[in-house]
Amino acid sequence: MPTNLSPASLVATVVAAALGVLGVWLPWVRKRPVGYRDGRAIYTAEYVSGMETGLRGIDPFIILLVVAVVGVAVLARYRPWRPDIALVGAGGLLLWVFGAVFRNYWTVEQYAVEVGLYLLLASGFLFVLVGAGGVLKRRLVSGTDHGRDPRIG
Repeated sequence: MPTNLSPASLVATVVAAALGVLGVWLPWVRKRPVGYRDGRAIYTAEYVSGMETGLRGIDPFIILLVVAVVGVAVLARYRPWRPDIALVGAGGLLLWVFGAVFRNYWTVEQYAVEVGLYLLLASGFLFVLVGAGGVLKRRLVSGTDHGRDPRIG
């Protein structure tokens, strides 16, 4: 039974997926008031994607992506697969997409970034970290890239 992913890396992958699913579920942004009248906040009537709690738009695809990455990581423990590319790819995609969303909301004074977007960014970063750690481990430890080390009896 080849183990390409250590138990700690597998746990980190599951934690990253849980953060991703929770980040998709929670709101990403909230509106700030545009002014006050008689002590009450005044808001614009526009709709912004990510303000609601729940699943809408691309949310199911993000959940499918993180669940598929966990599935690849779990199956890699029983097959001679390398889940590192899937981890780095999914994490990079999460960082790219939600980094752009974060930048768009962060640069506009009318919106405040909420916890869901931070969780999605943390999920992407953790996926990349686990995948890059697996690649570095395989590259730096001799004999792990092509099977057993011939120097060891």
